[in-house]
Amino acid sequence: MATDQQARLAVELEYYAQHKTEWVAHKTGLYVVVKDSGLLGFYPDFEAAYRAGAATYGLNTDFLVKQILEHEPVFFVY
Repeated sequence: MATDQQARLAVELEYYAQHKTEWVAHKTGLYVVVKDSGLLGFYPDFEAAYRAGAATYGLNTDFLVKQILEHEPVFFVY
């Protein structure tokens, strides 16, 4: 089951990784929506991105909403 969870957005995360350098140069801070190997668009905040993804793909499917940042934040939970 853990393998299934880890693989759920693997294609989308790979697509993000392939385009990150290009997007950081022009879209830093925006949120991107990706489904499979397709780009839906860029949005000013998480809510707008999520709403666009849900309206396009529905609530019963996976899609990636990710903020475009040069350096990913790291959170420590104790």
